[in-house]
Amino acid sequence: MSIEWEIEELACAACCKSEEEAGQAINDGTTDEILYERYGVDFETYTKIVKDLLPFTPIVQSALAQKNYHAFVADNRMIVRQECA
Repeated sequence: MSIEWEIEELACAACCKSEEEAGQAINDGTTDEILYERYGVDFETYTKIVKDLLPFTPIVQSALAQKNYHAFVADNRMIVRQECA
């Protein structure tokens, strides 16, 4: 899974009112539109912001691999993650 797909999922989770609405936005390819409506930025800019903020997120340990990640988390699930150095 690419980090861009994870960031798109994060964007839709942050901008949409429900999980169903977020899934529909991803399927319809309207992520750019909802990001612009909510934050006034396009997906490319949002991606840069998320990548810059990722090191400031809490450290989470994966259950299976026992690796540590900086991650944006929702519903006890890592959405966007980066392995700790």
